[in-house]
Amino acid sequence: MTTEAIGKKRKLRITDPKPFEALRIAVSILVALAVTFLVLCFVSENPVSDFTALLTYPLKNQFYFGYVLVKMVPLTFAGLATLLYFRSGLFNLSTEGIFYFCGVVCTYFAVAASPFSTGNTVIDSVMCMVIAGLVGGLIALIPGILNAKFGADEMVISLMMNNILYGIGFWIVKNKLAISGVTGTSSAPFTDAAKLEVVIPKTQVHSGIFIMLAAVVLVYILLYRTKLGYAIRISGLNPKFAKYSGIGAFGMFMAIHFLSGFIGGVGSSVELLGMYTAFTWASLPGLGFSGALMAMLGKNDPIGVVVAAFGISYLRASAQLLANSSTVIDIKLISIVEVILTLLISSQYFLRKWREKQLLKEEKKNG
Repeated sequence: MTTEAIGKKRKLRITDPKPFEALRIAVSILVALAVTFLVLCFVSENPVSDFTALLTYPLKNQFYFGYVLVKMVPLTFAGLATLLYFRSGLFNLSTEGIFYFCGVVCTYFAVAASPFSTGNTVIDSVMCMVIAGLVGGLIALIPGILNAKFGADEMVISLMMNNILYGIGFWIVKNKLAISGVTGTSSAPFTDAAKLEVVIPKTQVHSGIFIMLAAVVLVYILLYRTKLGYAIRISGLNPKFAKYSGIGAFGMFMAIHFLSGFIGGVGSSVELLGMYTAFTWASLPGLGFSGALMAMLGKNDPIGVVVAAFGISYLRASAQLLANSSTVIDIKLISIVEVILTLLISSQYFLRKWREKQLLKEEKKNG
């Protein structure tokens, strides 16, 4: 019997890399939910009913489930933008500031006073997203250039840039985009032509969900079906091998940053034009760190990011919906789940000893 035939007959084992990773994620989720239930036991008079409500509330009606889907959209975009950095071995959190500043750029083109407004739904909405994406891509090149040319720490630069972008964006909104005589941080309203249409009646689900799915498909194709994607993956696994294989480091480096920034800019526009009537973000939206969480939970894979975004959005939406009627459930409770998941899934040691024991048993059994 040939080696190929033996390979075909070999059964998939739980200790194989992919099944084991799936097991780790499943166990991590169960542990996180178990800890959440224990917390409810201490703070709730009816922990079982509260825990059940947390897990099932979004399924009660169409609007609630639609709320899960719309919360999933920005998380997916943030996760896609961040996974490109992580895939190439970089740790960049500039998605946070890019989301905010590109939202301001999108607003400039989406308000009625904009000189570029055409009144055509397709043209106006696409124009806002593309321009915001291009600005996001250009901004993302800054920490990349500083790192590549001057050896600056990319994480430090990206965190500093978040505050700089927020400060500049906030000033623009207050002084250039706000309605005269109105207090607060809101811009002038978006035009109807610029806003994304609702695609599921009786919900908030807008056409941005299709743009999100298209982005997932395109990032998947980029990573697994193109030369650039291969270069990104191999550079993350073994930078020295990539260098000696002739992969253009600087060009790839810049391409990663531009694409990540572009995805972040488009994601910001989709969120604003789909869910808001004006720019009202008074602070950074928190999507930089959420993007890192989605990338880690999704194991830096586009499909995994979608699954992770849906799961976290489901729990966040459930907690926010229940917060109106429950005194013990709110969004802070879900942060417990997120922290535990991050710690367990990112840990290289979680379940490692169990796997080693299983491999030894299989070795003894086979020979």
